[in-house]
Parts: sequence; C-alpha cells; structure tokens
Amino acid sequence: MIAIPDAVDRLSAALGGSPAARLAASALVEADALGQPRFGIAMLDEWSADAAPVPAREGSQAISWLDSSSCFAPLAVASATLDLVEAARRFGIAAVFLRGVRGFGRLAPFVRHLADAGLLAIAGAEGPPFVAPHGGSRPVIGTNPLALAIGQGANRIVIDVATSTTTMADIRNARASGAPLPEGIALDGEGRPTSIASEVAALLPRGGQIGSLLGLVVELMAGVAGGGRDDPKGRGVFILAFDPARAEKGIDWQARLAGLKSDWVDGGGHWPRGGSLSIDAELDGDFAQRLDTYLASMTGPAGR
Repeated sequence: MIAIPDAVDRLSAALGGSPAARLAASALVEADALGQPRFGIAMLDEWSADAAPVPAREGSQAISWLDSSSCFAPLAVASATLDLVEAARRFGIAAVFLRGVRGFGRLAPFVRHLADAGLLAIAGAEGPPFVAPHGGSRPVIGTNPLALAIGQGANRIVIDVATSTTTMADIRNARASGAPLPEGIALDGEGRPTSIASEVAALLPRGGQIGSLLGLVVELMAGVAGGGRDDPKGRGVFILAFDPARAEKGIDWQARLAGLKSDWVDGGGHWPRGGSLSIDAELDGDFAQRLDTYLASMTGPAGR
C-alpha cells in the first residue's frame, strides 16, 4: 500500500519538482485511485527524459496558442493551468489553446485547481474521429470531454463528462474479452447499430442530439479555434478561466452558487465534485509496484 500524498511526492520529484509537476502528478495518481488506470500513471509510457520544455505563454497576452507536441502532455496541461491563474486575475479572463497534445488523463483536476483559485474554468479536449454525429453513420469527431468548475469548499462543483456514450478504450477492452456491448452505443462499418466490439467503426454521442452538439462545441473550440483538428501530432485542448470577482458589486456569485447547490440537492439532484479524494486514501500494492517501475525508468526531469 502507498498513501496518495507519498505517491504524488515521489512522482512530482521525478517530473522535475515544479508546481506544474506536482499538479500533473496529483492528476495522474488521482485517476488510478478512482479506478481509471488508463488515465493514471500509465500515461508515463509517453514520458521521455529528453522531452522538450513546456512552452510558456506570453505574460502580456490574455489568450495564447501553444504547440505541445514535443512535451509530456500532463506537464503541458498542468503548466497551462497554472499560467491561467495569474492571467485570469490580471485580465479578468484568459484562455490557452494547446495543440499536439498526447494523452494527459482527466480534465477534472485541472479545472478544479482553477476553481480552488477562485476562478470559473471551462476546458475541453478534441481527438481523432471516433464518434458519429447524431443521426449520422460514420465518425467525425472524438469523444471530446468537456469540463467546468467553480466554487470553493463545500459548494465547489466540478463537471467532467465525455460527450460520447463510451470510450475507445472500453471498446478495446470488450474486443479483448469478447464481451458484448450495451445496445445503442456503437455503429458498424455500414452505419448499423452493433453490440459486437470487433465490428465497431463509430461510437454514438451521449444523450443523442444534446451530446452531439456538446461534442461539436468542443471540436469548434479545441479543434477549429485552437488548431488541433486533424493534427497528426496529437489532440487539441482549450482551457478558459475568468474571475467572477470582477462582477459588479450587486452580484454575490458565491451566495448564488450556494443557493443553487441547495436548490439542486433539495430537488433530488447530485452535486458533482469531480472525483476528488481524501488525502488519507491509499493505493494498493499493485499500483505501488507499477509506480516503482516507472520511477526507476525516469532518469531525468521533463518539462519545466
């Protein structure tokens, strides 16, 4: 067994010991602790000691476009997140568009960090075409997760959802095991519904037209405006943050957030927290062994 803080400390040091390294390490360890290992330290398969330094945004600009194709992706996303805290406080609103991003895991830890800094954050990531449009028959966009976070403490809300019914990793697992897929989540090469994983040529959007349009929003932001679409080097990611404290004095956004939470919960709704964990949580011996193996192979820091 290994405690989460210990795992984060060890991985953060191996990634260079910077604030960005700590945020990236926390995000990866958290994914494993939540039972999502494909978004966890398995991302270290992409790590390289000679990776390029994480690109820095221009401090004089509220919006920046960065090529992250030669960087370790979790570090690149973490660094952009930290830069946005300062930029959003300076300009009131700030955004960064990353392109060439390889696998980096979940969006929740990054938007949550911005919320903890008193900001509202929205982020999304596009990817290779796996998902058909609502009513369509072939893949056009990626699974395109979208995340939002605002608030601190008990009132904080973190939403992080894929806009597709499932992921290609789930399809690969089903292919390996031979398990049938649920009905209504995938199409074959002829555009027909299928529950056979080996036949899947396209996934369907989550929630029909609504999920399809949300996936399109992510594609427009990260793929079109951010320049990530059709980039063979990796995915497009956008992160936007603004400071609600800039609102006019008559708008008490924190009181309104608390009121919304109360109404939502009283109405029977679930207030999403984005999967954050207790610092007392522990990971099992298998994780500790995998972490040891990765750390042994990391001979030098990457990123800044």
